Parts: sequence; C-alpha cells; structure tokens
Amino acid sequence: MIHLDTQVVVWLAAKRQNQLSRRALKEIERSNDLRISPIVLVEIEVLIEIRRIKAHSALGLLEVLADDLDVKLSSASLESVARMACSFAWTRDPSDRLIVANAMADNARLVTADGTIRANFKDAVW
Repeated sequence: MIHLDTQVVVWLAAKRQNQLSRRALKEIERSNDLRISPIVLVEIEVLIEIRRIKAHSALGLLEVLADDLDVKLSSASLESVARMACSFAWTRDPSDRLIVANAMADNARLVTADGTIRANFKDAVW
C-alpha cells in the first residue's frame, strides 16, 4: 500500500507528474492500492480556501484521482492514527504528524516531497 502526501495529490490531480521524482512515479505506478489520509483532504480544502491552489473542492480532487488512479481514502481509525501521532515529536505540524501516522497505521509507504518527513519516517519515498 502507498499513501500520497498533500503536495503529491495536488500535482497528480493537476496532471503535473513531472514534479515527482522517478522513484515516486515508479512507486505510484506499481502500486495497486493508493490511499490518502483524510487529513490530506482537509489540507487541500484549506489550500483552496486561501487560494494557494485552484480547484473547486478537495472532494473534487479526490474524485479525479479516484477516476485516474483508483485512489481511495484510508479507513484507519482516528484513534489509531492519533495514538501513533503522539508517539513521535520530530515536527510540531499537526497535519504532518497525522498524515505520517495514518501511513504507519496502514503499514504503508508515504510518497512525499517533504524533506523533514523523509528524514524522520523510514517508509517515506521520494
């Protein structure tokens, strides 16, 4: 299973695969189970609201990725994600903690361009 971080989701929905590393693209292409944390949806909705990205809605982006790449939302319980997020202190960004913890709860690798996440999460891929 592969989880996709927020920026990766935005690039894929915008058909900007050229922004991803070769390794990230290979991981995505090889996976038959692509997931995103529900927290990614919230982050995308905030980015839309503050006009950092142009899209109608986060759910609309998810629909595009569901159609294009069969991306699904993770079904890990919020309790398990929150417990895991409390087990590390390498970031004060609550979204990053929850996204990484969600990948951990699903025993998944996380495709991310975020250097801090990659330096601290052994299953981060870029």
